Amino acid sequence: MKTKDEITATRLPVREQKERYANAVWQVAVRSLHEVFEADRAGKIHSIALTVGVNTIDPATGRPATVPLAVVAADRETFSGFDLARVVPQATLERFGAALSKSPFDLAAADTSRGIRVRGQ
Repeated sequence: MKTKDEITATRLPVREQKERYANAVWQVAVRSLHEVFEADRAGKIHSIALTVGVNTIDPATGRPATVPLAVVAADRETFSGFDLARVVPQATLERFGAALSKSPFDLAAADTSRGIRVRGQ
């Protein structure tokens, strides 16, 4: 608030919270792929299989569980051809055939039943 020179919290609508959380998950996945390929200056890594998930307690068992929110495999050649400054992370992951949670905010697991394989173009 400018008149009082203070910062006050404003609650986001639930829909916007869910969209922001999902976008953050997709951005983490794409950024992680980028960082691994970028760090491998010798080019020895040809493909990456990546799972972005959260640790939680399974309400059915009360035991620790990991919920996969994004599972993707990407090859260096295809990924290197993308202009990451202009991509939409969710679309990039979908291009690679990623399994994505329908609702990461609600900790809905990505459907990995069909498996993940490197796919590009």
